[in-house]
Amino acid sequence: MNRLLVTNGFLCIAGLTFPFSVAASNGALAFALAAGIVSGLWWQGAKECWSQHRSLTLVLCAYVSLLLLGLLWSEDIQWGGHIVGRHWFWMLLPVVIASLAEQKWRNYFLIALSAGLTLHLFYCVMQSFGYVHVTTVGSSADNATGHIGHIGFGFVYGVWAAWLIIAGWSSRGRLRGLFWILAAWSYVMIFAAQGRSGYLIAFLLTVAVIIKYLIRQGSWKQMVMLISALVVVIGTILSIGPAEERVIGTWKLIIGQEKEASGFWQKNAVKAADERLQMWEASLDIYLESPVLGVGTGGFPSALENLREKGRTLLRPTAHPHNQYLLALVRWGPAGVMMLVMLLYIWMREGWRADWRENSQASLVFLPALALAVHGFTSTSLEEHFSAILAVLLLGAGLSGLRGKSDAQG
Repeated sequence: MNRLLVTNGFLCIAGLTFPFSVAASNGALAFALAAGIVSGLWWQGAKECWSQHRSLTLVLCAYVSLLLLGLLWSEDIQWGGHIVGRHWFWMLLPVVIASLAEQKWRNYFLIALSAGLTLHLFYCVMQSFGYVHVTTVGSSADNATGHIGHIGFGFVYGVWAAWLIIAGWSSRGRLRGLFWILAAWSYVMIFAAQGRSGYLIAFLLTVAVIIKYLIRQGSWKQMVMLISALVVVIGTILSIGPAEERVIGTWKLIIGQEKEASGFWQKNAVKAADERLQMWEASLDIYLESPVLGVGTGGFPSALENLREKGRTLLRPTAHPHNQYLLALVRWGPAGVMMLVMLLYIWMREGWRADWRENSQASLVFLPALALAVHGFTSTSLEEHFSAILAVLLLGAGLSGLRGKSDAQG
C-alpha cells in the first residue's frame, strides 16, 4: 500500500504540474520511476506488459533497440547519446501500468491531470487578455497556448477533449455536462491557437470517437450527421479570429499561389509552411546520400550542416526536420520508417479493439497513438516533451485497465 501511495503520489503531482512546468513534471516522474524500481513495481509492470500485451511490447523494444543501435553508425555520436537520453520516459510505462492497476488510482491520476489541464485553460484565457505573460516559444496573447506552446497544444488538448467526450458518454447528470463543457472549451482554445496540426488532430480524434461509438450500433445515418455537424462547428470556429487566415495561407502555398497571400496571418502561415517544405526537401537529400542505413541516431544536424557547406540548401541549422517519419528515414533508412509505422499501428490496434463502452479509460490507449501518428507529419511527435510524455502516461493508464486481455484474445 505504501509503495503505491508514494509512486502514485508522484504521478499525480506530475499530472497536475504537467501543463505548467517541464522541470516540475519531469522531476515528479523521475521520483515515480525511482520509487517504482526500488519497490519492484517496475518489474511487476514489465511482466504484466509482456504477458498481456506482447505484440506491443515486442515492437516497442525493437524500436528502442534500433534507437540504440543507430549510435553505431551515427555521424555525431555525442548528439546521438543526447537523443537516446531524451527517450527515458519509455521506462515509465511499466511503473504506470503497475501503479494504476486499481481503478481508484487511475481515477486519482486522471483527476490530477484533468485539474492541471483545466487550470492551464484558465491560464490561457488570462494570457489571451494580457493578464499574464510567458516566455514559451510559440505562445503569446494572440496565440494563447500557455506554457505548452502552439506545437504541442493541439495534441494535448485534442487528446484530452476526445477522452472527455467518451467519459461524458459513460457518465450521467452534471458530471456528463462538466466533461462536455470542458471538451468544448478545449476545442475553442485549440482552434484559436496557431497549431494547424492541432486542428487536424482534434478533428480526426473526434471522428474516431464518433465512429467507434456508433459503428457497432449500425447507426450510419446518425454517424454521418454527427460528423457533418462537427465539420460545420469546426468551420464556424475557424472563421473566428486569425485561424481562418492561417489555413488560407497554408492552402495558397500548397496550390502554388503563395504570392497572393495577404495580411499578417496569411503571410506568416506561408513562411512557416515554406520552411517546413525546405526541411523536408533537405531531409530527402540527406537520406539519398545514405539510403540503406541512414546517418544514424543523432546524425541529422551534422548531415544537414554538410549539405549547407556544399551549397545544396539554404536552410538554417536545425535539430530535426519537423517530421517524425522523415526523421526515422534519415536516421535508419527504410527499416526505421517501417518500425515507426509498425509501432504506431500496433499501439492503435491495441486500443481500438477494446470495448470503450465497458471501460472508457481503454480509449486512452488508442487516442494518443492516433494523435502521435497525425502529429508526426509536422513534428517529431515521439520526441517532444508534451506529446511524448502524455502519450506514455495515457498508454500506461489505458493498459492498466485492460488487465486479463492478452494478444491472443484480440
